[in-house]
This record gives sequence, structure tokens and C-alpha cells, in this order.
Amino acid sequence: MVKKLIFLLLFPIMIFGTTFSLFYSQNILSLDDMKLFSNVFQPKISYESSNFSFDVSLLFSNDGKFPPFMEPFYGNYYVILSDSGIRFSIENLRFSLGNLSNYDIVESPYSLYFSSLGHSRPTISIKYVDDKFEYETRYVLISYSDGSNFVDKGMNFKYYSVKFGDFRFGYEESIVYASRTNFDLDYFLNPIPNFFVQYVREGSFYNNGLFNDNSLMGFFADYNDSEKYIYAQILVDDFNANRIFNPDNPTVDKIAWSIGGKRKIRKDLSVGVYHAGATKYTFQPSNESGNPLYYGYTYYTEIIFDNYIIDYQDNYIGYKYGENNIAFLLDIIWTPQNYKVHSSLEFLISGSKSPVNPWSEDDSSTYERGFNLLNENVLEKTVLFKNSIEKNFGKITLGANITTGVILNKLEVVDSEDSAGKPYFLPSENNERIFNIDFYLNFNYNF
Repeated sequence: MVKKLIFLLLFPIMIFGTTFSLFYSQNILSLDDMKLFSNVFQPKISYESSNFSFDVSLLFSNDGKFPPFMEPFYGNYYVILSDSGIRFSIENLRFSLGNLSNYDIVESPYSLYFSSLGHSRPTISIKYVDDKFEYETRYVLISYSDGSNFVDKGMNFKYYSVKFGDFRFGYEESIVYASRTNFDLDYFLNPIPNFFVQYVREGSFYNNGLFNDNSLMGFFADYNDSEKYIYAQILVDDFNANRIFNPDNPTVDKIAWSIGGKRKIRKDLSVGVYHAGATKYTFQPSNESGNPLYYGYTYYTEIIFDNYIIDYQDNYIGYKYGENNIAFLLDIIWTPQNYKVHSSLEFLISGSKSPVNPWSEDDSSTYERGFNLLNENVLEKTVLFKNSIEKNFGKITLGANITTGVILNKLEVVDSEDSAGKPYFLPSENNERIFNIDFYLNFNYNF
């Protein structure tokens, strides 16, 4: 039986010419927590043809970001299903199925609807592309219910865009639903924007109170040619028209924005400049009589598991820095011969963040109305300089990453005394110096 199983696993490699790759990274110094020699292993098997691709990948790491996986057998390593699935196309239609890395429509380190970190989750996507129009409907499973830390939670994403040569303009939206089901067929199959699907169902006789979902929407525009890429993107969380039609009684402005682009200075050198920000309360969950409804734009409904604090960048589905911040980035990529040198300088100012606690310390009757951004006495200030260099030797690529910087008034987890009782991140009086060094190796072999 074991021999048959091994044969079935190796059969695609022997017949189809599959590619095997192995990524290995070792952190030799991390000044912030003094951890030495943490590792990342990521084996991958893939096959690709003109209209079909198949990928299987796992990530093993002991960097301490998540609780260990089956500790008696795997030590202090955790395991993540990373970008495993199938993709195929039929003329202008593209289909994607699997536990896939999710990225936004715009190419940016500050993308809003999906984090530029590309978190993997079970995903189904149908996309149509031609030279004048694009449309995608995408479902992402956020979590299964386990009766304690997790709830049934899913989301659907859509975008529509028209194209005029190298210019593209479009509408994007996401909708999050929880505690009733993981998958909503109507949101996925109906090409009408989810915002209208939700409100029609809320007013229908068969509603039964099940469709009070969280809708996020906005627009993007970009221009892309052989020399430059420029984009702008905006997101509105929990849209309402009070700001326009009833300005004397505004609700909360929950918006995020991102602009930037890159340009080739010469054939082997490109420079990018980016800016993004988000107001306070954006991406937060809602609540009802002190009970969180879990509709926040996050993967987890808790930020502490087994004494492990989940970094908010690993929690937000969208913009990686979440709410209540502004960020600026200068990005330079130089590719002489078989080398690649990537340098970036980033500046970030951030206030409190509440990924799982509605309204932070406030309740639904005392929150700050209108536009709120960095209006706190103490703010976190971060300056980061990142530099990586790698060289390709054919089947093997070797590289190194060095990150230096400082964080002033670092965000730390604090307990909440409000009715929801969930912790959140608050600027502290503590500062932190950053100095990390990583070496990595990527091996590729075509059978």
C-alpha cells in the first residue's frame, strides 16, 4: 500500500516534468527578541503548462510567530499551507482553486483589499480578462468554528474594471460574514455588486436577520507600460451616506487610501515611491450589546492564542498596517547581471489598533464620530531600512536580508475594560531597536 502511494505521488513528476523547489531561510540574529538561528523550510512541487498549473507547498518555521504544530513530533515548528492549488484557463476565463496566496488587483506594498504579504487561505476564484474589461469573483474561507477561539467566517471579493490601452479604472468590494456559514453562494455567483445583494436580502421576507454583513467598497485606477506603473486606490469600510446627506450628524469615517508607483530609471534600475493610510476604526469588528459580531476584516477573532501574540500584520486581511496610521516607502531595485539588490526605506506613524475589539475602549454610543486619524497623545513611530542581495547560480539562488531600524513608543497588547473585554494594541512608553540578519537559499530542479 505504501509503495502504491509513493508511486502515485511521484507519477506526475516522472510523466509531466514537474519542478521541485526548496526554500530555506535562517535568521542568525534578531536583536528585538534575541532569538538565534530560527529557520524556515518551504518545499514545493509544481507543474505548469500554457493553460494549467499545479502547486503543492508547505511552510515549516520555528520563528515563534505562531503556536507549534503537534509539538511532540515537530518540536517548536509550526506548519502553514502556503499557496497550494490548481489554476487553469479557458480562453479569457481563469479559474483558481486551493489554499492560495491572496493578492490585490493593484501592485503595491500598501494594497488595501488584500495584504501585500499574500496570506494563504482556501480560495475559489473565477476571473475574466480581455483588452477592454476585467471581472473577478473570489471567495476566501477565513475560519472554521472550533467552539472557542474561532467562528464560521467567510468573505467574498469582487472587482470590475474597464481598460483604455495601458490605463485601467475599476470598482472593488469585499463583504465579510460570520457565525452562520463559511460560504455564501449568492455573493459568489451573482455578478451584481455585493453591497446591493446584501441590502436586497436584508429587506426580503426570507431574511430572518441573517444578512447583517460588513461591506467594504471603493475604487482603483492604474497605468502600466514598459517603463512605469502608477496607481491610486481607496477603500470605505461600512459605507454610509451621512457625510454627504447629513453632515451635521456624521457617523464614523472608516476609510483607507493608497497611492504610488515605480519607474525604470534604466534597464537594470527601478525606483518606487508609495504612501498609504487608514483612519481609526477601519477594519474593526462591529458589536451588539457588548457582544462582538466578528465582522472585522481580520483572519482571527482573538489576538492571543496559548500565550502567543498574533502580530496584527498576520491578522489583517487587507492593508497590512490596519487602522489608524500613515506610511511612506521608498523602494529601489537594482539587477546587475545575475545579482538582485533590493533596498527600501520606510517611515510609519501609528496609533492604537483594535483588530478584534469593537471600538477599542469605547462602546457603540461613545465612539468618536467623524474623521479620526492619529488623534492620540502617544503615537508609535517606526523607521525601517531593509536591504537584500541575492545571486543566481542556475538551479541555486543565494541571498541575504538585513533589516535595521527603530520603533519609538512601540505598540503593545493591553487589556480592555469595555464590555467586549478583548485586548487591543496601544502605543507604549517602550522603544525598540531592530537589527535582523537572514540568509536564504532557493533550490529549483526540473525533472
